[in-house]
Amino acid sequence: MSIIRSLLCVSRLSLVLTFSLLCSAAHAFTLPDLEKQLSAHQTVQGDVQQKRFLRSLEQPLLSRGTFVMAADKGLLWETLSPIASLIRITPQGMMQQDGAGHWQPMRQQGAGSQAQIRLFMDVLSGNTRALSGQFTQRLQGEPGNWTLTLEPSSAVLKQIFRHITIMGGQSINQVTLAETQGDRTEITFSNLRINQPLPADAQHALEP
Repeated sequence: MSIIRSLLCVSRLSLVLTFSLLCSAAHAFTLPDLEKQLSAHQTVQGDVQQKRFLRSLEQPLLSRGTFVMAADKGLLWETLSPIASLIRITPQGMMQQDGAGHWQPMRQQGAGSQAQIRLFMDVLSGNTRALSGQFTQRLQGEPGNWTLTLEPSSAVLKQIFRHITIMGGQSINQVTLAETQGDRTEITFSNLRINQPLPADAQHALEP
């Protein structure tokens, strides 16, 4: 009788564990969930810090600034230090503001810069479907704490990146770009303001 009871207990425990696993699987955080979460952000603005680790330097190159992203309009990327600059990225192209406040087309960027710019636009707007054409995506975590790992699948990107790691919660917190040559870039976003009114100058700058 004790053996039968033990078997029944094991059977019940197995059913409980199986049910728990099925419930967990049913509520797993997926790429479509992440895309829905990020695409709900019509605007995102905040501070940004970038560390560039080069094999030839003992200390990383550090820059700080701010950014403003508006869905379907574009991205403003302002570097405040060590050198001030303001870059505008829209579907019409990439431009930089000169000393007189006029927008000038930027000189042709290398493949690495172009890939990084497109990555920021797709990630901040939650366009994971666009990323799927260029990267193999692996998502881990939950809505409030997730990590998305991108491994390049195209021949061009494989020459530039080993992998890209994106960590976030409600929005993007950090992006790390590991390059094939051994260098890497860490970009940290902070003081994020989501779906808040944009400053008047930012609205004007992003107007078509």
